[in-house]
Amino acid sequence: MDCLDLPLRLFYKYFTMNRYFFFLSLLFLSTMTVFADFNDNKYDDLAKQDTVRYYLLNDIIVSSSTKETNDLQTLPGSVSFITPSMIEGQSISTIKNISNIIPNLFIADYGSRLSTPMYIRGIGERSTGQSIGMYVDDMPLLNKSVFDFDLSDINRIEVLRGPQGTLYGRNAMSGIVNVFTNSPLDYQRTKIGISTGNYDLFKVKASTSGLLSENIGLSVNGYYNSHGGYFKFDSSDEKIDQLASGGGRIRLDWRISSNWTAQLMANYDYSDQGAFPYGNYDNGKISRPDHNYPGSYIRETASTNLNLRYHNEHIVFNSSTAFSHFNDNMKMDLDYSPMDMFYINQKQRQNAFTEELTIKSNTKNNYQWSFGIFGFYDNLKTDVTTTLGKDGIAEYIEKNIPAVAGISVADEKIPMPGLFKTPSYGGAIFHQSTYNNFLIENLSITAGVRLDYEKVELDYDTSAGMTLKSNRIPMPIPVDTLIKGKEHTDFTEIIPKFAVRYQISPSNYLYASVSNGYKTGGYNIQNFADITRDALMEAAMKTSGRPSGNKQSIDSLVSYKPEYSWNYELGFKGEVIKDFLSVEAALFYIQVKDMQITDFVESGQGRILKNSGKAESLGFELSLAARLTQELSLTTNYGFTQATFKDYKTTIEDENGDKTTVNYKGNHIPFAPQNTLSIGAIYNKPLYNKLIDRFHIQAYYNAAGRIYWTETNDVYQDFYGLLNLKTGISKGGFDLSIWVNNVLDTDYTAFYVESSLYNLAQAGKPINFGID
Repeated sequence: MDCLDLPLRLFYKYFTMNRYFFFLSLLFLSTMTVFADFNDNKYDDLAKQDTVRYYLLNDIIVSSSTKETNDLQTLPGSVSFITPSMIEGQSISTIKNISNIIPNLFIADYGSRLSTPMYIRGIGERSTGQSIGMYVDDMPLLNKSVFDFDLSDINRIEVLRGPQGTLYGRNAMSGIVNVFTNSPLDYQRTKIGISTGNYDLFKVKASTSGLLSENIGLSVNGYYNSHGGYFKFDSSDEKIDQLASGGGRIRLDWRISSNWTAQLMANYDYSDQGAFPYGNYDNGKISRPDHNYPGSYIRETASTNLNLRYHNEHIVFNSSTAFSHFNDNMKMDLDYSPMDMFYINQKQRQNAFTEELTIKSNTKNNYQWSFGIFGFYDNLKTDVTTTLGKDGIAEYIEKNIPAVAGISVADEKIPMPGLFKTPSYGGAIFHQSTYNNFLIENLSITAGVRLDYEKVELDYDTSAGMTLKSNRIPMPIPVDTLIKGKEHTDFTEIIPKFAVRYQISPSNYLYASVSNGYKTGGYNIQNFADITRDALMEAAMKTSGRPSGNKQSIDSLVSYKPEYSWNYELGFKGEVIKDFLSVEAALFYIQVKDMQITDFVESGQGRILKNSGKAESLGFELSLAARLTQELSLTTNYGFTQATFKDYKTTIEDENGDKTTVNYKGNHIPFAPQNTLSIGAIYNKPLYNKLIDRFHIQAYYNAAGRIYWTETNDVYQDFYGLLNLKTGISKGGFDLSIWVNNVLDTDYTAFYVESSLYNLAQAGKPINFGID
C-alpha cells in the first residue's frame, strides 16, 4: 500500500458513507438554538453537578455517567480506570493492549483485527457473539469485529467487571469497557507525535483542539500506523502479518446554555493487514506458517454520534443518537496448510442505528433514581464464498462416492457462494434506584431492573455446483444444489440487580451485589459451507443411484440459545492510608446456564457457537495503588479465576469414525486464564532550572496463565509474563521517549486451535522497541 495514498482516502471515504447523518446532526444541533437561553451566559456549577473529580495517582479523573445512580468511585461493584499516564506509560494504542492490566481481564492478541476475544472473570467469547459490551463516548459498538481500532486522544478507559445488563442490556454479562475521548472544552492544545521502531514500525498522530468561542470547542485528530509484520512464511522470507491503518476524529462540544450541552463526534478508521499467521503446533513448538492461500483482512469503519444533555438542580436528561457503519474483506486459508483443501473470502457490511434516552435525579437527597429507554436496529450482511480445492474435493467428495459407481469430479475447484442477511432490532426500558442512609447512617441500597427485547432474522441464499464424469456416460454430468430460506427468533428477558454499600469512613466502602447477566442467542452462518457441501454430496449420490439420508431442519443446524448468569460479589474499596495507599478487593462467584462456547463444524473448516450446559466461575481480585513519594508511584493488579464446566456433555469422533459421549464436568473453560497480574512502577521527576524539565521512567510487568486452549484441557499455556519499559525526557512542549516491549523476549502461545488436519497456534509477539 502506498503510504501517501491512505491518508488522502480517509476523510473522503468517511464523508461519502456518513455525510447524510453528519449534516442532519448539524442541522438538529443548530435548531437547538431556538430553545436555548442565550441571555444566560453564567455557566455555573450546574454543568458539573453530575460529574465527579478525584485523583488517581498522577491523574485527575473526571467521571460522569448518564444513567448510574452512584458515582463510579463509590459504585457497589468492581471498576477500574486506565488513565492518560497509564496509556502513555504502557504505549496503549489498541484495546488489546489493556489485557492483564485490569484484574481478570484477558484479551488474546492473534489472527487479525477481526478477532477481539475478551474475557472477564472467565466468561467471554473468542469467535462470534459478545459477552462484554464496548462503548466509545456513550456510543455502543454492536459488533465485536470493530473493537480493535487505533486509540487516539483518549481521556480514560473505564472497565466495569461483572454483569452490567440492568443499565447496559444485552451482551454485557461479563462487563463493560467504556472509552472516552478528550473534550475540547476541557483540553485546548496541539499535539504531534511520531514513533518508529524495529519491524518497520512507523506511527504518526496529530491532534488540535481549541475554543471557537467561549462555549464552543472543536477538536480534530488524525493518525497513521504501519509495521512490517512479526512472522514469516515457511516457504519464503515474506512477512505474513504486516499492517497499515489510519483514520481520524472530529469532535464538536457546545455549551448551548447553562442547562443544555451537546457533543457531536464523527470517526473513521481504515485497516489493511496480512492476517492469520498460524503454524503447526507440536509439543509446545510452533512451526512457521505454511499456507497455500495467503490471508488478509481489510476493514473500514465510520460512525457519527450526537449526545445532548440537559441538567438543572433536579434532573439530568441525556439523549445519545448514533449511526455506525463498517465493511470488511477477509481472506483465509481454512486448513492452514500447503494442501489445497478449503479457503474462504468473507465480506461483511453493517449499518446500525442506536438511540438511548435517560433521565436521572441530580439532587443531594438520599434517594437517587434513573430511568431510560433504548432501541437499536442492526443490519448486517455477510457475503461469503467458501472454495473447495482439489485436495478438498478428493477428501470430502470423491472419497465418499462409491467406487462401483465409476464417478469422479471433473472440477479442480468448487466455489460455494452464500449471501446471509442477519438483521436484528430491539428495545429496552430500565430503571435503577439508590437510597443512601437506608435505615442506618452510611448504608445504601441499589436496585434495578431492565426489560429487554430483541428479534433476530436470518435470510440465507447459498449454492454450489460441480461437474461429474463417469466411465459409463460419455457426457459430463452437471450437479448443483441451492439452499435458500428464512428463519427468525426473538428473545424477551428481565434483567435484575441488587446491591448494598456501607461507608466505613469518608473514603472506605464495603459492598455486596447480586446481578443477572444475559447474552442473546442467534444464528451461525459458518457451518453453511458444510450444509451446502453435504447437499451437493447428496445430489452426487443420487446421480450414482444411492438414496440420501435423513435431513435436519436448517434452524436446528444453525441456531443457538441465549446464555444466562448470576453474579454474586463482595468487595471493598478505599484509601486505607490517606494520600499513600488505595485498595480495591473483590470476591465473586458466577453461575452460568446454557453457556455458549466456540466449536468447530464437522469438517473442521469454520467455527460456530453452541450451548454447552452449565458452568461456574469463582475467584478474587486485588488492586493496590501506592504513592511512595511525589515522584514514585506503584500499582499492583491481580486476579484469580477458577472457571470450570459443571455439566457439558458432547460427542467426539475418533480416527475410525466411532462416536463417544463425554462429559467435561470439572474441566477448565478454554481461553480464560487462571491468573492475571500487572505490576507497575512510575517515576516522574521534575527538574527545575535544568537543561530538561522532566525525567520519567515506567516499568510494567503484565502476566497471565495458566490458559487452557481446549475443553479436554490437554493443551495449555503456562503462566508467563512480559516486561515493558519506557523512559524519556521533556523540555517545554517536547517529549522524547525510548521504549521496549517484551524486554526478555519471552516465548509464549497467543492462540491455539485444532483443525481437521493440524493442531495450529500463533506465537506471541517477540521483543520490539522504538522511539516516540
